Amino acid sequence: MLDKIIKTSEKSERELTFEIGSNSDLILENTITGNLPWTIENFRNTSKGYLTFPTKFEMVDDILGIDHKGKVIIRVSVNPEEIINNVEYGTSRLTGRIEAINKLKEAGYKIGILIAPVIMVENWKRLYWDLIKTLHQNLSEKVKKDVFFEIIFMTYSFVHTKINEEAFKNSSYVYNKDLMTGRGKGKYMYKNEYRKDGEKFFLENLKKYFPNNDIKYIV
Repeated sequence: MLDKIIKTSEKSERELTFEIGSNSDLILENTITGNLPWTIENFRNTSKGYLTFPTKFEMVDDILGIDHKGKVIIRVSVNPEEIINNVEYGTSRLTGRIEAINKLKEAGYKIGILIAPVIMVENWKRLYWDLIKTLHQNLSEKVKKDVFFEIIFMTYSFVHTKINEEAFKNSSYVYNKDLMTGRGKGKYMYKNEYRKDGEKFFLENLKKYFPNNDIKYIV
């Protein structure tokens, strides 16, 4: 697969960015396979193009010393600690993720911050305001200089509901029938009025604390 990506990148007339983390968290996976340094080392000599992947984990030390030649964009996913504790079971704590961001930037990686999934619990505005303020206070100046943001609101499905009812007894923390509406094929999303309110909230607060940083999208 990497050979195909490299060939496609080399043939392209423009810079392409390849998402390689759609099916798993590569930082977590690397603790078992050790494949991530190999992947970066074998892509770095391409004449153009970038690799990118998201992660919710802090175990980044294996890739800090690699000469990646600026060709890797790592997007660290964050959420308020309360939501991490109630939804993102088994992932790194917020403090660990922030430390990983600072380490990765110090090692020269391009960094994005993915606020996802945004879950509109009862006190969501306070939680996400605290998150944005915590990021501003604890990210290094190098990170804050050019980090970009991506915001993704949670979508949910009938299948998730049934699984979580069995596996996670607090699944009602995630799904709120009053705020969500059907999206087709058993999926749910936040109603338009709540999404618009959420978009306004993130635009205003990210611009307040990170006025010079790009928000790539809010979906």
